[in-house]
Amino acid sequence: MEQPAAYNVLRSSASADLILASDFSATTGRTVGSFSDLIPKVSTSCAVWETRPPAPGDRTAEDHLDRWAADVRASGLTVRRVLGYCVGSVFAAGLAERVAAWQEAPGLIVFDPEVPHPALLHRHFQDAVGALAGFMTAAQVETARREGDAALRDIDGMPELAATLSGLVVAHGEPALAAIGLAPDRAAELLGGFGAFLSYLVSAAELDPARGWATATAITSATEHNGLNTLPDAVRAGTVAREVRFDLPHAELLRDAGVVAAINDLLDEEER
Repeated sequence: MEQPAAYNVLRSSASADLILASDFSATTGRTVGSFSDLIPKVSTSCAVWETRPPAPGDRTAEDHLDRWAADVRASGLTVRRVLGYCVGSVFAAGLAERVAAWQEAPGLIVFDPEVPHPALLHRHFQDAVGALAGFMTAAQVETARREGDAALRDIDGMPELAATLSGLVVAHGEPALAAIGLAPDRAAELLGGFGAFLSYLVSAAELDPARGWATATAITSATEHNGLNTLPDAVRAGTVAREVRFDLPHAELLRDAGVVAAINDLLDEEER
């Protein structure tokens, strides 16, 4: 079959069954584990497609879901499971609901599922500054962090906050990368990726994943500021149908052999 326009194919298969994986699949600058780390180690005969990130802009979450769902429906394949990582778990719930409109509802497995919020945008900004810190002076890093802190404090709307933080990364990153001789087009690619990622987070905030997550199995790391770990115990207990916890940092969740074994067990359970 033809390459799906809205997905990266992580595993090809002659099977008529499909697993979808929802994440912001950045090609540059990513330090945390990805579905590209996990899927080659998972035992399944299904094809596996991962959502391609939307281009930055003003398109809505519903537009993203429409695009992702259209490729799946046109393929004629049967979706057995939908996986989601971090904020990608929000889209995973929406995508599973779309798929359920024309076939039996697929199973949902989410990894450190999290709804986007202003502090999350700010945390990713701080991570971006940290990634650039090796090319900046200590004073420049301090200035960038201080400006990011002020943006979080003073700006209420998530779209406005995302635009400001993206602008700060460009403002501080361009001269830092130019100083080490990085080509302007390469610098624009790196810095633009951060803006695209924040746009993705902001669009996810338009969706309510509660109904989908209530049916899901969650794979949870030990990082306090990620996923279900951010919720009060009383809220956490009812957020997902089942939770499997690992004593791992968030960044390693999709790389760990124990998580691979757990996913294999979950896939086996659903096939029985």
